[in-house]
Amino acid sequence: MTPVVFEGCFGWLHPAAGRRGVVLCSAHGNEELSVHRTWRDLAERLAAAGLPTLRFDYRGTGDSIGSDEDPNQVRGWLDSVHAAVHHLRAATGVEEVALVGLRLGATLAAVAAAEMGGVARLILLAPCITGRAYAHELKAMAYLAGTPQPHPDAVVESAGYLLTSDTLAGLRGLDLMALPHSPAPRVLLLERTDVHDGARLTVRLRELGAAVEVEPFGTFAHLMNSVQRAAAPQEPLDAVTNWLRPDEPEPATPPLPAGPARLELPGAVETAVLFGPEQALFGMLCEPKTTTPGSGRPAVLLLNSGATHHVGSGGMSVYLARRLAAHGFASFRMDITGIGDSGSHADRRDNLLYCRDACADTRAALDWLAARGLGRCVAVGLCAGATLALHTTLEDERVVGQVLVNPGRFFLGHGETSEAVTQSAVKRTGDYVRMLTDGRIWRAVLRKGPKVARIAQALAARGLHAMRIEAGRVRAALGGGIRPAT
Repeated sequence: MTPVVFEGCFGWLHPAAGRRGVVLCSAHGNEELSVHRTWRDLAERLAAAGLPTLRFDYRGTGDSIGSDEDPNQVRGWLDSVHAAVHHLRAATGVEEVALVGLRLGATLAAVAAAEMGGVARLILLAPCITGRAYAHELKAMAYLAGTPQPHPDAVVESAGYLLTSDTLAGLRGLDLMALPHSPAPRVLLLERTDVHDGARLTVRLRELGAAVEVEPFGTFAHLMNSVQRAAAPQEPLDAVTNWLRPDEPEPATPPLPAGPARLELPGAVETAVLFGPEQALFGMLCEPKTTTPGSGRPAVLLLNSGATHHVGSGGMSVYLARRLAAHGFASFRMDITGIGDSGSHADRRDNLLYCRDACADTRAALDWLAARGLGRCVAVGLCAGATLALHTTLEDERVVGQVLVNPGRFFLGHGETSEAVTQSAVKRTGDYVRMLTDGRIWRAVLRKGPKVARIAQALAARGLHAMRIEAGRVRAALGGGIRPAT
């Protein structure tokens, strides 16, 4: 796969020799974060089937230019789909283009296809029938999560993503039931089994002259949580690939040359980078357009937060990198092996946290930065990224500072899924001491549930560890030696 830039959008081109190309229109916001790795896997699978494939970030999202607060966001997203189709045709020479969209991306794909006069094929994965319904859903989720909301008619913030009043107005203009003509002669609809609104869309598309095939999307919830479980369901990927697969196999094609993909921003320049062994790791270098000679400022190494790819939770890492550039600091946001856009381990699942060998990835990033004259770094990490930042600092003297935000633990192991880490979490010992007067706690203890056993095991291990530390202190005091470090 090759990083590409077109009309302010960042994307990945997965080359193949086929005459039918595919543009993947991703979900939006936190849903896109959740399926980013799966979306990459789908693109790789389509390319292996002979379908040149382009996946990309809409303007104002991901690594593309702009931000949530830009005006005319929805129009910009639709224009990004148009630009992606144009870029795929120009870069690969495909004779026909299919669009595949997920959630809001499916809505955008259908509307953009209708604006183009139709595409060859269209796949809608759990589409939002209207943008208004999508906005209401995000607002409800934000309230359930306890996120403070400004004026209800002004903006919606969900999982760190902002929908301004202008964006909400644009979303209200998206309505698949109001499409003026068919977006494609052939449409595949993967319909959620928990929401029954696909039937009326099917009727509408058939009224417009499209041949519509409908399949159940029973693994939708699993797909949207795949980043937590380290494995995505294969059924929807199979359905998309098989429906788009060319009738006749195409000859193999050499990979496209990996030229520099650079985005020019108002105060910074961003360059996509493949580095490390076999160029299997991905990072995005963000540099200020003007630097002060001899400033000696360290670069900032931004690490994955959990299994979220390099843009960060809520787009935090992109926002931070561009703010740092405005203050004269270069930064490098990267994906470790098995996460985001970096390659996979040969013998390990993707999306695993707290992997000891991730330090080799951060050292590779430090080597690459040092070769560019950025020999001193500050490591910044959130959650599991904070633990990795800590261990990178301990191992490499080129790290001259660290920012650790809410580290989940302080050791690295062989890797765990986000789901397993959450389930195995044990509170502070004092919290359990305060619960001892609660009758429900004692009933749970008597039932001997697996959660109680896990907590008891963790508390026992803590007690033994504390006893060992105290015994070491006593021995040191009696022997006149130095108290051992802990």
